[in-house]
Amino acid sequence: MMRPTAGNPMALEYSTKRPIVRQHRRSIDGSILGEPMSNSFFRRLLPASLMLAMMAGCSSTPDISPSLLAQHDWTLVDATDADGHLDASLQGGDKPPVLLTFQEQRLGVRNACNNMGGDYKLSTDKLEVGNLMQTMMACESELMARESAIKTRLQEPLRVQYDAATSRLTLINDAGVMVFEPVDK
Repeated sequence: MMRPTAGNPMALEYSTKRPIVRQHRRSIDGSILGEPMSNSFFRRLLPASLMLAMMAGCSSTPDISPSLLAQHDWTLVDATDADGHLDASLQGGDKPPVLLTFQEQRLGVRNACNNMGGDYKLSTDKLEVGNLMQTMMACESELMARESAIKTRLQEPLRVQYDAATSRLTLINDAGVMVFEPVDK
C-alpha cells in the first residue's frame, strides 16, 4: 500500500502491512453479531436468566418421600381426564371422595366400591403402583365406576408433584390429573 510519508507529503512510502478490514454482521436491532460482550448480548441474556432463576425459585415440588406421603391420608379434591374435562367417574355423587393412604411401601385406596391395596415405588417425582388387591363385593354402579377409574389411573406410572404452600399432592399421567389434599389420620 502506498501512502504519503510524514515529512514529505509528495513522497510515497510503500508499506507491507495490510490494512485490517473487519466486516461485521449486524442483527435487526443494529448491534454487531459475534461480540459476546456487547450490550445486545447482555440485553438478551438478562431476561432469560431472570426467567430461569424465577422458575427455579418457584419450584413447588420439593423432594417427595414415603414419609411425606405417610404423614396424612389424602382425599381427592379434583380430577380431570386427559382432555382437561372433569372426570365425573372419580368425583361427584353423595359418596365420600376417594381416599389414598400411604404406609411404608404400601398404598391403600378407600371410598371406592371395594377397598384396594398394593405396594408402590417412589423415585424422585415418579410413583409406580404394583398390582392392587381388593375385595370383590358388588356395589351400586356409581361406586363400581369410581373403583374402575381409580384402579385404571393407578396402574399407569404417575408423575408426582407436591405443593408445600397449599399442601396439595398432584398425580399426573396420560389418563389425566388427580389432586389430593391431606386429611388427618
